[in-house]
Amino acid sequence: MAPTFTMIERANSRSYSIVPTPGESFITIQYLLTCDSGTPDEASILSAAGSPPSRIASGIYSGNAYLKTMVIREVTIEPVRERQNAWIVTHRASTRNGSLLSQTDGTYCTCTRATVVRSTAMYRYNPTFPTNGSVTFSGAVDIAGDKVDTNGKPKVYDVPQQLVTIETQYDRTLPQSGPAAEPDWATYTSYVGARNSAVFLNFPIGTLLYQGFQTAPEDNYYRLSHTFLYDAWYHLEQIPAPNPTGEPILVAGVSIGTPSVPILQVKDVVFLQRFGTTAAFSGILPAAALTALTSPKPLAIA
Repeated sequence: MAPTFTMIERANSRSYSIVPTPGESFITIQYLLTCDSGTPDEASILSAAGSPPSRIASGIYSGNAYLKTMVIREVTIEPVRERQNAWIVTHRASTRNGSLLSQTDGTYCTCTRATVVRSTAMYRYNPTFPTNGSVTFSGAVDIAGDKVDTNGKPKVYDVPQQLVTIETQYDRTLPQSGPAAEPDWATYTSYVGARNSAVFLNFPIGTLLYQGFQTAPEDNYYRLSHTFLYDAWYHLEQIPAPNPTGEPILVAGVSIGTPSVPILQVKDVVFLQRFGTTAAFSGILPAAALTALTSPKPLAIA
């Protein structure tokens, strides 16, 4: 006959170690495991004591939403020397989700930024940018501004850019109701190459390009990184209007030097927008994550 066991939580055995998200917060629980009948062997003792990774006992979390996120990471078993067929079982469980007080307090979202530049051809300095950077290349009008090319040769201009990385956390544990616990990969992918159609993270419409995401599992969570690229020129490029042979159409331009030397310059210049798709990016960051990003805690002391 297979041995039977009883495992009872020891009084006042729970202890907590709480850290900010996404750090790992722990609960340690001790039980008394006893063999009620039969002859216990190593395999039956290990089975009765529980094993990682699994959820903590329902009697521990009860209706507490935070404790329900705890996962057993380590189990230790020590014999009670003064008692036959009895063991002290310690469960060390942890979570990276939230805090004891409120799930929303633990929403994890962080933003890193770095300045970069894009070197591009500049025929006109201080041109007139189209609204939100949206333009139709066919039939586009001259972008105005100051001519700076020399005989059709453009200057090289470093457009200010900002590389923005948003990191969030996602619980990848499968729900009991069905296997639907993956992030919305398809929505993320559909945004790649799109510019923002609404103000996002205070960036003006049309200036922020979604470049994609990167993910890696960590315990039962995903660490998600979304990369965006801000461009002061709305990601536009200056293109000279060509003649039938493909060369820029040149007309008399400015004179430079002393004595002055007249030069030819490009007649018409238009904008090319390679990223014509726009999106609101509402499917990337949930409202709680944006709040955590824009309203960090704790509050300053007056």
